Amino acid sequence: MSQIDQFLTALKRALKAKNVLYRDLAKALDLSESSVKRILSNKTLSLDRLEEICRVADISFAEVVKSAHLEEGEQAVLLSDEQERALAENPRLLHYFMMLQDGKTAQKIEREYDIQSGESKKYLFQLDRLNLIELHPRDKVKIKRQGFLRFRRDGPMGRALFEQTKASYLNYDFRSEDYIRFTMLKISPPTLAKYRAKIDRILLEMQEESRFEIEHNVPVVDTGILMAYRPWQYSYMGAIKKKEKAELDF
Repeated sequence: MSQIDQFLTALKRALKAKNVLYRDLAKALDLSESSVKRILSNKTLSLDRLEEICRVADISFAEVVKSAHLEEGEQAVLLSDEQERALAENPRLLHYFMMLQDGKTAQKIEREYDIQSGESKKYLFQLDRLNLIELHPRDKVKIKRQGFLRFRRDGPMGRALFEQTKASYLNYDFRSEDYIRFTMLKISPPTLAKYRAKIDRILLEMQEESRFEIEHNVPVVDTGILMAYRPWQYSYMGAIKKKEKAELDF
């Protein structure tokens, strides 16, 4: 994430913390709500406009900069093949590491989850050897690299998670409170690219909302979001084959 993205993310979080809605800003700035959304997403926010937004929302510019962590940032953390392979081969080790990554202590994990102290210590030593954590006396842990884990699609973890997604995510009876839509289109590659950029922005917004809610202890539910497109047609569309060209010319 670039420093501009980090700053805009911090600004949106600050607005949300103040319960300032886009429509509130729009009214105060004499703009449409869509214009405000565009200003806060297209990275062309002028200093004058930024100062105006901070004034209207009663937000300190300095605090927004500070909360954005522009120097270290919460960058995506990529693991080595060795690290990914060890996690991919042991789902319990992966889950244990993810809980440490989320800020849980080893003691809290042992207290709240079905894991014995011996297994917990084994995982701590293994994660330390893998250079994923720094293990201190009394099982105190320091995460080596802060940020959000991002597994490479072609890496051991990426392949394992993708296979799990293919096998189980859609193999589910979606209920009324769940959400699934599917459509089939004839559409050009440039148009697909345009909507891919929009989908990426929506996913980024959802990730920002997720981080904000976790940081502010909002009750949350683990949710899987799948966004995809590929060349495809229903199987019945090939039930009647096209004639060969020579046959048509005849």
